[in-house]
Amino acid sequence: MSTSALIALGGYSTRGTGRGPGVELLRLTPRPGAAPDLERLATVDLPDPSFVLWSSDGSVLYAVLEGEPTRVVAVRVTSDGVRAEVVADLALEGAGGCHLALASPSTLVVAQYGSGSVVTVRLDADGLPVEQIDLDDHHDRADGQDPHPHQVVPLPGTSQLAVPDLGLDRVFLYRQDAAGQMGLTGEIPLSRGSGPRHLVPDHESEQIHIACELSGMVATAVRSEQPAGRSAPAVMQSPAHRWSVRSMIPASAREGADALSHIELSADESLLLVANRGPDTLSLLSLAGMRPELVAEHEVGAHPRHFTQLEDLVLVAAQEGDRIDVLRRQGEQLSVAAEPIPAPSVACLAVRP
Repeated sequence: MSTSALIALGGYSTRGTGRGPGVELLRLTPRPGAAPDLERLATVDLPDPSFVLWSSDGSVLYAVLEGEPTRVVAVRVTSDGVRAEVVADLALEGAGGCHLALASPSTLVVAQYGSGSVVTVRLDADGLPVEQIDLDDHHDRADGQDPHPHQVVPLPGTSQLAVPDLGLDRVFLYRQDAAGQMGLTGEIPLSRGSGPRHLVPDHESEQIHIACELSGMVATAVRSEQPAGRSAPAVMQSPAHRWSVRSMIPASAREGADALSHIELSADESLLLVANRGPDTLSLLSLAGMRPELVAEHEVGAHPRHFTQLEDLVLVAAQEGDRIDVLRRQGEQLSVAAEPIPAPSVACLAVRP
């Protein structure tokens, strides 16, 4: 039996550069074979939250505000989702924050597209952001290029974090020490002009699938074991794994430019879902063979920036379409499950755990 889900929407706001409220909370109840039930709950007036993330217990919603400076805001949400209150607001060193992730129970890591840096934030015992404790500036390894880190993703089965940098055509791999400081452990280089934006690892981080915004390609990187040095001190040894790009394929079969945005795996990891801006479609790529293969592509609203999965539904945030498309995935097929949900300048979606 389907259960209702509380979904947080973040987007560009009337107080910033868009048309939306900032953060809105919806309750959505999937119904097999029918349109889901929808209830609008609370809104929080915030300027341009470009990404939102729930705490592990679902009591706090974190939002990164894409301004100057970047700000990280914590919103306390009641269990029924009817009331939401800003309980912390921390300014960071840098600008243009676009993504954040929980690196540990006590730290958030924030990607700053605008200033080309990655910031670590300490959380207090209540899970609220209280201070910036580290900053890694990608200009230090830019070689004259303009860095744009775009996402932070913990790699399952490892102690690493992956940060795709759209401007440097690389995915940087980090490890966090006990004090919360970030140390670079390796990188995955991509061909010039790829523009890696978002990525998704499998459940053991043996493969990483990368959505390349500038080339319109999906790159798949595979991990191989690398012998550790026998006599070198541990701090001097090479990383335990080496990464190489095995394939790059177009994410869309439509003509014209394709600026990829978000990418996810299906629950059974048999399919990749990819959002395409330009064609304004959502693609399904089968992983049954040695390389991904495009098996389905469905039109959605303008500028699909992000999406999330809920049971057999795929909810697509169409930023310039001012709507959330509600699709149903059945195997390798996509269909419309309901009329789009109005959502001005929506940029991201997060289902409460």
